[in-house]
Amino acid sequence: MIKTHLFLMKNRARKKWKLNKQVFHLTFDFTTLIYSLFIIGYMFIAIFLDGNMLKQIDELFIGVEAFSKDRFWFIVTAFPVFHLLRAYQQPGVLFTTAEYLLTSLPNPRAYVWLAVAIKRWIRALIIYLIAGTSLYLFSPTSFPLIVTYVCLMLFLNVLMTIPEWKFFQLHIWGKMGITLFFIILNILSFIIPSFWIGISFLTLLIIYNIRTAPKLFKGIDWNKVTAACDFKLWNMVIVSHASKVKFKKERQYSVWQRLSFWKKPFPYEKKAVYHRLWHLYIEKNISFVLQIVGALLLMLFVFVFIKDTLFLFAIALTIHIYTNLIVSMFRDRLVTDIVEALPWDLNVFKQTLLKWSVIPSLIFIFPYAIFAYYHLSFWLLPQFIIIMFTFRFLIKMKLEKVIQAFDDTQKLREWVEFLVYGLLLILIFSNMYPLLLILGCFIIGVIPFFQGRR
Repeated sequence: MIKTHLFLMKNRARKKWKLNKQVFHLTFDFTTLIYSLFIIGYMFIAIFLDGNMLKQIDELFIGVEAFSKDRFWFIVTAFPVFHLLRAYQQPGVLFTTAEYLLTSLPNPRAYVWLAVAIKRWIRALIIYLIAGTSLYLFSPTSFPLIVTYVCLMLFLNVLMTIPEWKFFQLHIWGKMGITLFFIILNILSFIIPSFWIGISFLTLLIIYNIRTAPKLFKGIDWNKVTAACDFKLWNMVIVSHASKVKFKKERQYSVWQRLSFWKKPFPYEKKAVYHRLWHLYIEKNISFVLQIVGALLLMLFVFVFIKDTLFLFAIALTIHIYTNLIVSMFRDRLVTDIVEALPWDLNVFKQTLLKWSVIPSLIFIFPYAIFAYYHLSFWLLPQFIIIMFTFRFLIKMKLEKVIQAFDDTQKLREWVEFLVYGLLLILIFSNMYPLLLILGCFIIGVIPFFQGRR
């Protein structure tokens, strides 16, 4: 079994090396690469040898060393969180289809799994040794501290192998519950002496490993494990980018399809059908949506600590970009799949999308809550009202514009759009001129009155 597994590892490495070599030769010119390396090396030397850059780096490492000494037991409980987050997508042990086929031969499944786990531990040891050696050579960090953390991380890596393997098999709600428990545990380490929490955590982890080891392969979805491990092994980002071929996982049922409410009889009503269509469309494009929402959220969290006017401008920009995202999804959905071929009630289709767009928008309240905490005043309430209603008016107005392109009977008042964008300007300058908020609240009261009369 060991010889066969080594044979698999050798041929995998050989195949990956050939693919990366081909990509390298297709992407880089050798002469240009040499000159580029010389330029990068010169810039690196110029930056780090000129001025006090080295001194600043030494001071940074001294601060990190002091923190790592004071918060040692906090790091003991915080480091496993990284393993749990990784176990959402992979089981921790690279048990691919090839390893699974080895178990069909006269090889005990436990031996194959242990061989793969040992490979994980050896790889982690090599990475930690390289990182520790680099720190020892190029930083003022003390040698005993480096050795302590290398041993600690390797020990936690070994202890978290079985928990990751079992965690990967859990239902999404179980995973979220355990993750929340770990987060609460790390918060408690700031309140209760972290020494006792760290010792208790390590003890429970060791007990869990001892009790779970005999039931290691009970309740394992092997198709799910091998699909995730195959994807991790062969998802070579550089090769995919160069060849324009994206490696995909095997088709798996989504989380929603495994929930009980999804299996209930479907109510064939107009709104229910439209909600299901939006659900499938958003699930298909969830990565694109999360990228935009994440970028906007990061911008707000950064600007809230810089300057008040910049933060309000960021809110106005977020409203504009997020509404454009929803409108582009609405326009694209009308010309995609079955929606393009059949007649639909566009107004109901719009209403169902508005419900889907409100839920992700609630996350933007958190940066504003931080802003409100540092700027408590009477004007926060009208400012928040303007933010909410401006978002509502703007998204409805833009969606109605799209509907107008399909239905000529829909009439829009152009000056309403002028008033809505005026609310965005009022929002931007509201911190400098608070009285503008009174004008903004008056405009909010006027717009629905004239919209109802059209």
